[in-house]
Amino acid sequence: MKNTLSRFVLLSQKISRQHIQFFFALLALIALVIGAGAPVSDGGIGR
Repeated sequence: MKNTLSRFVLLSQKISRQHIQFFFALLALIALVIGAGAPVSDGGIGR
């Protein structure tokens, strides 16, 4: 258990604020690409 906790602390020290910002920017870009390629909805239910 102590070894697992020490690994988690070491990993959390390696992750910087820039890594998190890069991850969210990449996630937003992927969401934008998926949204741009989404099919247009007719808006009708049961057609």
